[in-house]
Amino acid sequence: MFAGGFLGVGKTTALAGLAKRLIERGMRVGFITNDQAVNLADTAIEKRMLQELGVPVEEVAGGCFCCRFDDLA
Repeated sequence: MFAGGFLGVGKTTALAGLAKRLIERGMRVGFITNDQAVNLADTAIEKRMLQELGVPVEEVAGGCFCCRFDDLA
């Protein structure tokens, strides 16, 4: 699933709610974040929120996700 939008519109909150429901159903969930720079404040908040749910989070920063896909290997 892909979620995009302006800062503060509720992307992380919505995805965290979905992740919680999927985990309750026994499914595995993980997140990949993509921002223009490394360790932005909002990314750190998102990461902490999701990790509190037990969801692994990886960050691909500094470029388009599709161009940095190998960074996840």
